[in-house]
Amino acid sequence: MSQPPAPPRIPPLNQLVAFQTVARCGSISGAAELLGLTQSGVSRQIARLEDHVGAVLFDRVASGMALNAAGEDYALQVGRAMDALSVLGEGVQGARDQSEVVLACSQGVADLWVLPRLAGIRRDLPWLELKLRVDDNIAQLRPDEYDLAIYHRPVRIADFIMDRLGPELMVPVMAPGQPPLIEQESPLILSMEETFKEWTDWGNWLYSAGVSLPRGAMRWKMGCYRLAIEAAMEGVGIAMGWTWVVQDLIDAGRLVEAHPHRLRGQGNYYLMRSAHRHQRMATRRLAEWLIAENRHDQA
Repeated sequence: MSQPPAPPRIPPLNQLVAFQTVARCGSISGAAELLGLTQSGVSRQIARLEDHVGAVLFDRVASGMALNAAGEDYALQVGRAMDALSVLGEGVQGARDQSEVVLACSQGVADLWVLPRLAGIRRDLPWLELKLRVDDNIAQLRPDEYDLAIYHRPVRIADFIMDRLGPELMVPVMAPGQPPLIEQESPLILSMEETFKEWTDWGNWLYSAGVSLPRGAMRWKMGCYRLAIEAAMEGVGIAMGWTWVVQDLIDAGRLVEAHPHRLRGQGNYYLMRSAHRHQRMATRRLAEWLIAENRHDQA
């Protein structure tokens, strides 16, 4: 009598979670902090998974850990498997999970665009179980970690459905009642840390507008974009506004343009979703609501 085939060798889930987290963070230490484990514990999980797979999945680089070619391929397979498991779970875990949607976005979009719309989402989609995933770098997120995402992108990305929400238009903004930027003898420029300098783009805006700051100008660096905008609303200084994000505040009269020149950036803000991921009804309903709300705003 023939023996039944041996069951497939499936790596433990904790090893796969450690693998995905290291891939996203780019370091053992960052993954350990997120997972609440020691660095040696995460390293052991990765080593055991590599033994199971029979291949090295990461290259050790100066900045930490980077997926190699084998790791990239394995990460894609793990992502698809995790997504398939989540789809299977929809029929088992009940209506609550059916109505859950993970929306990913940057901190600035969360603070200034999503937050003012949460009441509307609650009113129009009262059944929705919303999980907001805030991360400034979408490249660190795998498609299986979210259902929808709102991000600025310089170009469209293959394998994603991308609905354009608005262009990247930049203009200095300040509190009402202050003189225009070119009339201020010692303006205070509210900028970001160097890692976020592309978000504010003061250098490119000044060159495009043909404006030179006076010698008395000062620069304060803010820790996040919301701080820069709120400081501007308080009359502290002048921030660089992305009009798609701060247009609500301009329309409400809480901010005014400090100069009429608007710089058109290279990219756009998009509502994104994986073209290869199963789109549940809850995801489609929220996507439709966000797109309709955005059109209402633009109108």
